[in-house]
Amino acid sequence: MEKTYRLDQKQFKQQKKSIILLYGATSIVTIVVLLLTQRFTDSSASPWMIIGLILILLVFVGFRSLRQRRELWDQYQLTVSGNKFIQSQPNYPDIQVDLQDVTSVEETKEGLFLSSKQGKRVFGIPRQLKEEDYQEVKAMFAGLFESEQDVNASEE
Repeated sequence: MEKTYRLDQKQFKQQKKSIILLYGATSIVTIVVLLLTQRFTDSSASPWMIIGLILILLVFVGFRSLRQRRELWDQYQLTVSGNKFIQSQPNYPDIQVDLQDVTSVEETKEGLFLSSKQGKRVFGIPRQLKEEDYQEVKAMFAGLFESEQDVNASEE
């Protein structure tokens, strides 16, 4: 069985809103700080050139951040193939983890983090998957660890 999961396009709107708020608030705070600094230091130099440059920089970085997030949303894939999870995302090599190597699963507000024999939190599954897909993946791990506990309990 092979199944591929993708990020929920509906949740991209929230990501976009967060980025715009972050860079918008940063711009406003920067302008206020520069204007207050100008006013209380008795400087005769005009702050408008530096304010303009900072705004241009923040707009550039904001658009770049939005473009990268859109690229991630369009290209991210989590593939379950047999007993392997393979994660593909832009500008990173594919990450692969075998289910039998998973030692624990931790759920946070960001999603699921898998720990394996190699270390803690070696593989992340984002909560931004479609809700039904996220619950399906979560159930896979719940079933995996329940069956291991049942085997361990029967051995005792």
